[in-house]
Amino acid sequence: MPHMRTPGLDLRRKILLVALLPTALLVAAFLVVFAVQRSRIAGRVEASMGRLAEEGLSRAAHDLQTLCESAHRELWLQVPRSLRVARDQMERLGPLSFSSETVRWSAVNQLDRSAAEVVLPKLLLGGEWAGQNADPARPSLLVDRVRELVGAEATLFQRMNERGDMLRVATTVPDEKGARAIGTYIPAVDPDGGANPVVSTVLRGETYRGRARVIDRWYLSGYEPIRDASGRIAGMLFIGLRQDSLEGIRAGVAASRIGQTGAIHVLGASGNQRGKYLIPPPGHADGEDAWEARDARGEEYVQRVLRAAKEAEGGTVRLSYALRDGAGAPRERVAAVTYFAPWDWVIVAEMDRSEAVAALREVQSSLAASAVTVVGVGLLLLLASIWAARKAASRLAAPLEAMALAAERIAEGDVQQEVTYRSGDEVGRLAEAFRGTIRYIQEVARGAAAVARGDLSTPLVLRSDRDELTRSFQSAQSELRRLVEDAGALSQAAVEGRLTVRADPSRHQGDFRKVVEGVNATLSSLVGHLDAMPAPAMIVGTEFDIRYMNQTGASLLGRTQQELIGTKCYDSFRTGDCRTGRCAGGRAMAEGREVSSETEAHPEGLDLEIFYSAVPLRDGDGRVVGALEVVTDQTALRRGAAEDGGGRSEGPECRPCLVR
Repeated sequence: MPHMRTPGLDLRRKILLVALLPTALLVAAFLVVFAVQRSRIAGRVEASMGRLAEEGLSRAAHDLQTLCESAHRELWLQVPRSLRVARDQMERLGPLSFSSETVRWSAVNQLDRSAAEVVLPKLLLGGEWAGQNADPARPSLLVDRVRELVGAEATLFQRMNERGDMLRVATTVPDEKGARAIGTYIPAVDPDGGANPVVSTVLRGETYRGRARVIDRWYLSGYEPIRDASGRIAGMLFIGLRQDSLEGIRAGVAASRIGQTGAIHVLGASGNQRGKYLIPPPGHADGEDAWEARDARGEEYVQRVLRAAKEAEGGTVRLSYALRDGAGAPRERVAAVTYFAPWDWVIVAEMDRSEAVAALREVQSSLAASAVTVVGVGLLLLLASIWAARKAASRLAAPLEAMALAAERIAEGDVQQEVTYRSGDEVGRLAEAFRGTIRYIQEVARGAAAVARGDLSTPLVLRSDRDELTRSFQSAQSELRRLVEDAGALSQAAVEGRLTVRADPSRHQGDFRKVVEGVNATLSSLVGHLDAMPAPAMIVGTEFDIRYMNQTGASLLGRTQQELIGTKCYDSFRTGDCRTGRCAGGRAMAEGREVSSETEAHPEGLDLEIFYSAVPLRDGDGRVVGALEVVTDQTALRRGAAEDGGGRSEGPECRPCLVR
């Protein structure tokens, strides 16, 4: 038949136009939008990177603050416990008293280092002098034992005068030279004229708990008054935990890094540790004084950091300053700082601002590479569209030939056919309808093959209300699933020893129902044999809960079989092995083998001597899920042997049944 041309665009040109025009317009529009948005994205990314960097620093500082709070709470709870141990150890030594002998002390005020010579009676615990031991290598009364028990520093104070100055007479606290800091004292009045909070609290007969300076270190401490026989406060007992001895926190902070240039460090906020590195940043030493350190602009930036942190009152504040690197070049640093008041710590997390800018440059490079990629992909799409459109136009008849060949093969029984042609015209509609027919036949064939393999999980979906073939397959699948479920449930129950479980035959029809009834009958027959045994037999779980008890055992215990299900075996038999390592059932489950044992039993008020054996029960994976135990009464045998003078019989005499 000759080819008839029609006015306007022919099918070939329509295919080319429809395929190429949308692709070209999409690529062009995308490139225009991409170019306009690129500059906006760069600015937003720069701001976002800076904000993310600052938020990361704030999180790092806050995380360390949270860690310190947790450690502080733990130490704070440890102080009263340690004080109780110290008081107990002191009471064990004996009552506090003072000797008629005196001893001279060179007492040094720990606050202003002023010295005074004092003569005091010897302080005795249980009649033993506390001594004047400054050598850490020699044991000291009471305090060394307390430190050994609780890991905290301990000190025994003696009251020096009526004012209440407290002298260390025995201590584990070291002085600047490493010796025991005996001979130092806490004045009742501080150098500024105010009452010392520790001494004033103790003199009121109360226990002081809080942060206290001991020699030259800060401790979380407790001071408890000590009274003499007359009830007068004669001294005090100290327990202290150094707040700077948390090696885990120090090591974690020292090893932490924020990005490539960031780090965390800790400064002292006030007192003699003001401006000193308590946990130094890289390149600085522990204890280094940075109070007067200046940044690249000549400003004392550490002082500014400390002021800002304390003004934030536990919150996090963000700062920036320029520091010089090893080559002397200034580097802009951004920091997040916070103040942890209980330890007087200022936590600083900082990093180079240039690190965020470096991320921005990477983003810009990625945007440029993306633009090149988009142009390349767009050109490839255009070329591919041209090639596909020309090929489709020249082979318009190919779909019809392919569908005819597929229909012939399906008629021969080969359902694995595929029609790939797609379009919006009549040929495309025909191809889509043909694909639907093939999918329907393939789906039913796959379902039938899956059922033949024992796979019931293949979904079958009704195509319409008149789809009788799929509906029949769905019914067969449902019936088989119910049969498999019931068989699996019965198998699992039998493995676990729950022999009274049965399937419901009414859920099934026809021969499927007969199969379920046969399995139920088989289980009932098995249980009947077990119930007919003359000896008690039971199945217990790994928690010694009774899952099955035969009729003989139930009769012995005076209860029905159903009443015993779920109860503990040791509550019924009450044997000497129960709840011990000798229990044969427990050993069989633990060791995975048959175990036997002899013991006495007291069920329902009886006094029996029994021999019983247990074998482990395993599930399909080999895991032990319980044990089967069989009990034999040996009471008559044992008592008969005892009446015969303890002689042994030629073999065991086992009573086959335990009944009341």
